[in-house]
Amino acid sequence: KQWYQRRVAITAGQQNKPVMVILHKTWCGACKRLKPLVAGSKAMLELSDKFVMVNAEDDEAPGDDPSFNIDGGYIPRIIFLDTTGTIRPEFSNKRRGEKYQYFYPSSDEILITMDNVLAGLEVKQEL
Repeated sequence: KQWYQRRVAITAGQQNKPVMVILHKTWCGACKRLKPLVAGSKAMLELSDKFVMVNAEDDEAPGDDPSFNIDGGYIPRIIFLDTTGTIRPEFSNKRRGEKYQYFYPSSDEILITMDNVLAGLEVKQEL
């Protein structure tokens, strides 16, 4: 678990990009509905260039790391990390209540949080 976070942190630091981790399972219906939202959005594709994207499927790390279970172990959930690889729980789906704050049923909600991450971390983008 720790080696994985170190590797992500090194990559994020080298690229000066925050990290977006998508935790999902192949057998999960809600997870299957999330995939085309992410893959089929032109805006998502463009914005994803500003992130280190991590697709954690089934038993891949960091899915088994309890530090990623901020408000429960449900799936799918999207967790954001800063450029040092530190989990930033404040970047969640603000349209959700107190439960399932890292669940995103629409690409618009994901894009809003991605924008919030970039603004909140004041990521310096190279021109």
